[in-house]
Amino acid sequence: MIYLILSLITIPVLIFLSAQDLKERMIYSLPVLFLSAGFAVHSVIRYKDEPVLLVFMWISALILYALYKIFHVWGDGDSDMWLLFTGIILCTFRIESALSFGFIVSTGLAGAQIMALFVGVIEAALKKDRLKGDSQVAVVPGFSLILTALLVYGIIREVGSL
Repeated sequence: MIYLILSLITIPVLIFLSAQDLKERMIYSLPVLFLSAGFAVHSVIRYKDEPVLLVFMWISALILYALYKIFHVWGDGDSDMWLLFTGIILCTFRIESALSFGFIVSTGLAGAQIMALFVGVIEAALKKDRLKGDSQVAVVPGFSLILTALLVYGIIREVGSL
């Protein structure tokens, strides 16, 4: 039930943040951080019988988060989306090993980047421009599309188990 509530709050926030990122190339991080905390708490409950794996997965995510921030790989809001991404993955799937965590995260991250690029191409076409090597592509819409798909999958799974 917690997952369902978090998901129903998260999807509209993702839509809002995507629109904001496309318009302003920045997002308000506060809702992302609150949702990340909610999914983190839920992941603790979900993985209560596997604390070592849970700690490993969150420490891995936090190390990557710190590296994204330190090396300015993305904007700050985009880096914050990484934490939400991790929390949603941990709560949507029942991950049983570090290898499966790495695979799911890598696949999801690649999907988010591909979707961000796809959105960037559409955005450039609408502006009658071309996407160039130095073009700024909004990352949040790519994350949002992937996360929304994961949340819809999780909602269907949750409702089916009620």
